[in-house]
Amino acid sequence: MGAWLLAISIALAHGLLAVFIIVGAPLAALRHRLMSWYLVMLVPTAAVNLFQLPCPLTVWEKHFWRLAGETPYRGGFISNYFVKPFHSPGLSPSDETVLLVAVVVWCLSWLLFAAVSRLRLRMRL
Repeated sequence: MGAWLLAISIALAHGLLAVFIIVGAPLAALRHRLMSWYLVMLVPTAAVNLFQLPCPLTVWEKHFWRLAGETPYRGGFISNYFVKPFHSPGLSPSDETVLLVAVVVWCLSWLLFAAVSRLRLRMRL
């Protein structure tokens, strides 16, 4: 039962992280107190994706599913929990690239907006 609970907990935390990466971008840009928290979550996520490393949260979740006697899902977390419920075949490698580029553009545009806003504020003072 412990392994099952750990697998579920990791999946929930992973899902919250994924949502925070998307929803947190404009929130962090508009509320500067959130920016450090946002960057703490964004930088490791970006590093894992940039260097095409296996996500540690996915690895741990699958490990605990195995310990619980379950067969873990194939592929990645985002594909399994966010894509397959709406598009059952999942993502092709080119679709994953398009999704990743869209998320990067989204996040960087909000980070750029925050930087420009802070710069303008400092220039007024």
